[in-house]
Amino acid sequence: MTSYETVTISGRSYGEEDILKEQDEYIRLECVDLCFALNILVNDESALVRAAVARKKVGHEILINDSNWRVRATVAKYCDDKRLLDALINDENDYVRFIVVKRGHALEQFVNDQDEEIASIARYSLQNQQTA
Repeated sequence: MTSYETVTISGRSYGEEDILKEQDEYIRLECVDLCFALNILVNDESALVRAAVARKKVGHEILINDSNWRVRATVAKYCDDKRLLDALINDENDYVRFIVVKRGHALEQFVNDQDEEIASIARYSLQNQQTA
């Protein structure tokens, strides 16, 4: 795949192929900030870079299954696709589920969550919805 798009960071031009080889995480993060090569960086070795991509609302279909809970939590925070949020309802990490419940998604599913704080937030939010 040949791409003629480039980005200049710190006086150096990078193409998409160059970003794949770039060792400096900060350069790759800057690419994300500039919305450059996001579809490539969604598979970056750095969880920090992958989370930055998720903040740009790109690659959530891939990142929802990320091994790093921080990346999944970022998807939970920025994702607008209810189908993907549904997939996070039973996430093994409490913080990921906390973010989903705080967003008010699928509250009924969290009423009996193993984490009492999450269950409490769900019950409180449902109660507030019924009185409104």
